[in-house]
Amino acid sequence: MKSYVNEKWARFALAVKQRDNFRCLQCGRAEPEVVIQVHHVAYREGRAPWDYPISDCRTLCKGCHAREHNLIEPDYGWTLLAIEDLGGPYAQCERRGCGHDIRYAHTTYHPKVGYRVVGSTCVTHLTRADRLLSDTAVKVYKQISRFTHEADGTEGTTKSGRRYLAGKYKHHEIRIYGDELNYAFQLVLKEKGVRWHEFRDVIRVPGRKLEDVKGVAFVALQGTLAGDEKEKELLRNIYRNYSCG
Repeated sequence: MKSYVNEKWARFALAVKQRDNFRCLQCGRAEPEVVIQVHHVAYREGRAPWDYPISDCRTLCKGCHAREHNLIEPDYGWTLLAIEDLGGPYAQCERRGCGHDIRYAHTTYHPKVGYRVVGSTCVTHLTRADRLLSDTAVKVYKQISRFTHEADGTEGTTKSGRRYLAGKYKHHEIRIYGDELNYAFQLVLKEKGVRWHEFRDVIRVPGRKLEDVKGVAFVALQGTLAGDEKEKELLRNIYRNYSCG
């Protein structure tokens, strides 16, 4: 670090900062709010820190500079890959400095850091769109839990004499047919203020317990009602996880 404390470096660093208007190019903050530093995009062995084209350097604040060198985990550039309900606090958040037990495991990736599994309260480093997906997924998982554990359902019989167990969600109905490990479900959709019902196809879910079938059916209903394409894709992934067990 001694090589940075000399007149050549001072002149070089000042030129970079002047070009960037003395402002961090990552977060946009400036002195005196933050300490401004010069970051080399790439290093060349044997070359003095001031012996670079100015175009090879960027002005960053101290925090963003540290993140570039992985001294602090980056708080940008992460991708959300998957969200899974573990059914309980059975994992630990891998976000640096956290370590809390988590139930909703978010698998994230950063090209400089790799994979991190984090909890639903440690997703502030994700994009706004991914944070919204996280909120949606956690909300759906909680709704699934309530529906599968709290909704006992009512028994009914179709006009053809087929027995079913029905659960309500808003104006819609989920019908479950069959017996243990040989269940099927059907979505019955109804708009508010409309008398007629729309009966969807009966979907078989062999080899699954009643609680699991309730979860699969509820996710299928949420996917049917979703309007946003990203939300639909998220629900399709949750549906695959539940249906494959």
